[in-house]
Amino acid sequence: MAKIRRTTTLRGRIDRGGRTSSVRRVLALGAVPALLVAGVVGVAAVDRIDPGVAPAVAADTPFTIAGRGHGHGRGMGQWGAYGYAKNDGWSAERIVGHYYGGTELGDVTDRRLGVRLAGLDGKTLAAYSDAGARVAGRDVAPGEGVHLTPTPGGGAGVVVTSGCDGEVLWQTTTDHPWVDPIDPGVDRPANEHLTICGGPAYRGSLGVALDGAESRVLNHVDIEDYLLGVVPVEARADWADTGGAEALRAQAIAARSYAAAEHRYPYAETCDTQDCQVYGGSAKEDPRTTDAVRTTTGKVITRDGQPVAAEFSASTGGYTAGGEFAAVEDLGDAGSPNHNWTQTFTAGEIGKAFEVGELRSVSVVERNNLGADGGRVKELEVVGSDGTARVSGKDARTKLGLKSDWFTVTEGLVPAAPTPAPGPDVLAEPGSPDAAVEPTEIEKKYAEIGGPAGPLGKPIGPEMSMPDESGRFRMFEGGAIVWTETLGVQVVDASIVISELPTGSDG
Repeated sequence: MAKIRRTTTLRGRIDRGGRTSSVRRVLALGAVPALLVAGVVGVAAVDRIDPGVAPAVAADTPFTIAGRGHGHGRGMGQWGAYGYAKNDGWSAERIVGHYYGGTELGDVTDRRLGVRLAGLDGKTLAAYSDAGARVAGRDVAPGEGVHLTPTPGGGAGVVVTSGCDGEVLWQTTTDHPWVDPIDPGVDRPANEHLTICGGPAYRGSLGVALDGAESRVLNHVDIEDYLLGVVPVEARADWADTGGAEALRAQAIAARSYAAAEHRYPYAETCDTQDCQVYGGSAKEDPRTTDAVRTTTGKVITRDGQPVAAEFSASTGGYTAGGEFAAVEDLGDAGSPNHNWTQTFTAGEIGKAFEVGELRSVSVVERNNLGADGGRVKELEVVGSDGTARVSGKDARTKLGLKSDWFTVTEGLVPAAPTPAPGPDVLAEPGSPDAAVEPTEIEKKYAEIGGPAGPLGKPIGPEMSMPDESGRFRMFEGGAIVWTETLGVQVVDASIVISELPTGSDG
């Protein structure tokens, strides 16, 4: 019978004495041989199994998940669009034609949207305008606060105050539950925008509605004005400075199409979060993305004459996922910082994430057969001492916090794949933004001491968590760097690491 390593408890501190410390024990994980495990993901059920069928993997055993892309991969890849625009000179029209097969460009005009401001769910609307506003058929002076509370039947209670929280000036009820700007036209100056007290400003009107018994705050806005606050938070305006202006124009077309196809609630077409499209209001606007919106005014992607929900994600990894739009190769994605990625977990973390007890095995049951490595995971099986979980690739991504559902699983530490030179990143798909990544404390320390040319040499494994999540570490040719909240970041000499590697006995 195979001998099983004993699980140890790691406390994330360096022992100054002669005994093996918890940090040194963590660093020893770098010596575990990498054994390929066929991977699969997708949850259906957890079945009870005989605990004696197979030995459990020690909880501190590392597993490397190597993947491609960031996001669901359906429709347009934002990094791919940038690559095609910058490197191949593609126009926005050619970009959307590539990703959204079986569609054509059409026009939408005079379209206004109701946007649910989800962060204000359950709250009273309190807003003002520097230029004044109108509510309940009356003018409101500049700076005066308007407070709306929705009432049954579609109306609202109105309270107007001196400033946002001053004395009450007047109050009433109305069947028009909206605060309107002094001029309802499109592209009005910033002083006419309505500002949430203590929050962002918005073009258009602000109002309230009831969703059952709970209040909702809404922004009623022209679709072109709405896009001015979407494109700069769903893409990066500075792409226009590096040859990517057409990618921003493609983003504007896709975002307009997505919004025009939305019919999400009885009281609003869409929302302002990742569940729909991220919308930051007028404070997030940028002249470069405003230009992308204005130069594509009204353009939408259509099928059978109707706008389609043109999904997009940050990085496809080199091949789109298919679905509503036919899967296509995405050569433009080669420059994405997430074209290839690795994430590392312990066996204990995997077992806990899938609620199967002590981990026994992880295997991919089915892939979509698109792209390298067999493509995206359709079903994954995770076997543990308490049962077996079968999950979809999407669910596995959620449970482990992976960047996409296109991945392989390997037992042990695997060197990270080379990544492209740093560049502007994007906020990703509706529902899963892909933000620019801040260097970790370990990465900062490694750069500070010279990187690959410094005393530690090249990395020999990815950065990973300690099994008890008390800190993180990374192995290098000449030693390791360890970070804990208590100690901060520490460089551990290679000779100490080597002397503390386990001998293979349970001793």
